[in-house]
Amino acid sequence: MLNRRVSAAVPAAATGTFRNIVESFLLLAIAVILFRGFAAEGFMISTGSMAPTLLGYHRRVVCPECQFTFARGANPDQDDEFRRTVQGAYEIGWTEPPRIRCPNCSLTEIPFQQVPRTEGDQLLVHKHAYEFRDPRRWEVIVFRNPDDPRQAYVKRVVGLPGEEIEIRGGNVYANGTLCRKPLPVRRAMRIPVSDWTHQVAGTDPDVRPEWSVDLADSRWTTTPKSLQFNGLSAESSRFQDWVTYRHWRRSGGQHETSVPLAAWPRDVSVPSESLSQLKYQSGQVVCVGVLSDIDRRNWLSRSDSIPFQAAINQLYEKTHLTGVVDESGYNAVDESRDQNVEEFCLTLTLSEVTGNGQFALRLKNSEDTMTAVLDFSGNVCRLFRNDESSPLKIVPFPEKSTTGPILLELTRFDGETTLAWNGSEILSVTEAIPVEQNPLPPVTEPAQFGAAGIHCQVSDIRLFRDVYYTHRPDQGTFPVRMGTDEFFVLGDNSPVSVDSRVWSVPGVPRRALIGKPLVVHLPSQTTRVQWNDRTFDMRLPDFSRARWIR
Repeated sequence: MLNRRVSAAVPAAATGTFRNIVESFLLLAIAVILFRGFAAEGFMISTGSMAPTLLGYHRRVVCPECQFTFARGANPDQDDEFRRTVQGAYEIGWTEPPRIRCPNCSLTEIPFQQVPRTEGDQLLVHKHAYEFRDPRRWEVIVFRNPDDPRQAYVKRVVGLPGEEIEIRGGNVYANGTLCRKPLPVRRAMRIPVSDWTHQVAGTDPDVRPEWSVDLADSRWTTTPKSLQFNGLSAESSRFQDWVTYRHWRRSGGQHETSVPLAAWPRDVSVPSESLSQLKYQSGQVVCVGVLSDIDRRNWLSRSDSIPFQAAINQLYEKTHLTGVVDESGYNAVDESRDQNVEEFCLTLTLSEVTGNGQFALRLKNSEDTMTAVLDFSGNVCRLFRNDESSPLKIVPFPEKSTTGPILLELTRFDGETTLAWNGSEILSVTEAIPVEQNPLPPVTEPAQFGAAGIHCQVSDIRLFRDVYYTHRPDQGTFPVRMGTDEFFVLGDNSPVSVDSRVWSVPGVPRRALIGKPLVVHLPSQTTRVQWNDRTFDMRLPDFSRARWIR
């Protein structure tokens, strides 16, 4: 009987457990439905006006040379029914870019047509976020198009009610004051320029390593994933051993480069401006765009003149070394609208530090240089401008132990220099607003790092740039005054975004607000599979894209 009672009790317990599980799932489903019905709503991004922060329909492209992965915009479905029903930021007139350029190594011949299309980011939007407060500057918001309530847009707030908004030098000004982004927003918006871990391996003469040591007898040694510095025997405390980033452009461009040449050789026809990228005028050889190695060798073969050959070789080097521009792998290649940029962020991981020397990070723009120095003899960080002997600021190391890896971030965005240590900002200096220059001059060597008197390893070296907000004469007149209940909004992907710059009524009224997007949820990626001689695109979860929205 004892056995019988035990055996009778087991199915009852199992039945109770199963019932509890079912009831729990039902209650969870009801809670989600109620939450989504009354507190949150799902929206999907369809275009790339907010890239790279938020992605619309795109293709996940892997560069065949450097293996760098990046998102490239793709068309959503074009039928009218889709336009009416999709919840997202569909902007009429956007077309899929016909050409593509890797943002890391600038390769343009990438076979992307066969890469499957991936749906845009899906947002979970808090619908009641702005019932008791207004959106703050730099917050991402979702709102309805006042002219067509069926369309929902997602943009970033940059101007608040009553403010006078301008865009100057790629930055936003409110009431004449430069608007500065907080550190989490800078990280969300920054755009990749170079990634050390994705270097190009090959013999293409039009490709050069962009990070290189400055000294012939440098104490830096290079591995595929990192650099090591052995300077424990160095007596000097100054940074004489730098690693410099030089922005080397592989091809294309519409920049003009000139080198002196006293006289054009008699045995070579003077190039026609309409038929050649080279021209000769006023004792200068001028080249439009990059002079490729093939074209260089072609010109060298035409004359044995030593001055002519020296000029062509010099021109080849100079045309490749260009400023960083505001292009993006997400957009079409349109060199006619490229803008020089000068706001950068350098990140790297410093590890295996021994010795009492120093390590430094440096960022340059067209005006000056900022250098952050980590002094391991006194465990302090100092920030210097140019070659000034007195630091602008001194702060102690945030951690007593420096034996573990240190993630360092030196950023110069929005007229402010900051240094972050393992994710936390430890040093910040507001800079004087530079004299406005339009267009900005090219910055060909924006970043450096160096060491003396220590042994260390440097890895995960990455260079980013800030968003450059464009403004063309056909995009309205600035400054723009917001009404008492209006917000000025911009897309992070400034070259292609349709936003307050171009709308006939630039301000978004308070009544049009839907809510604040909190997270990217239910992310997916598309994988192409074959079965029985047929090809299918299959959606799979991509949890690496799930994130909080900054």
